Amino acid sequence: MYFEPKNRHLLVLPVECEEKKKSLIVLPEDYKKPESPYIICDILGKAEDCSLEVEVGDRVVIERRMLQEVKAAGETNYLVLENYVYGRLLDE
Repeated sequence: MYFEPKNRHLLVLPVECEEKKKSLIVLPEDYKKPESPYIICDILGKAEDCSLEVEVGDRVVIERRMLQEVKAAGETNYLVLENYVYGRLLDE
């Protein structure tokens, strides 16, 4: 089932970019590195009234705390309002 975003929202898929590096310092198992306030997402869909110049398949940087998790019909979808997109990542 496809979730169609409305009201200037983008349907996105967060991309987890974790770099695991070996460290000489031993940390407790429950230690969690502080998360960046930004997250990279792939665009899966956009509302018809979006004025942001992005297309499905583009990769964008958004503010992590503005990412909304919406569970509907047994599926989890992630939405962000177009205002919280900081920029688009381009391959050169």
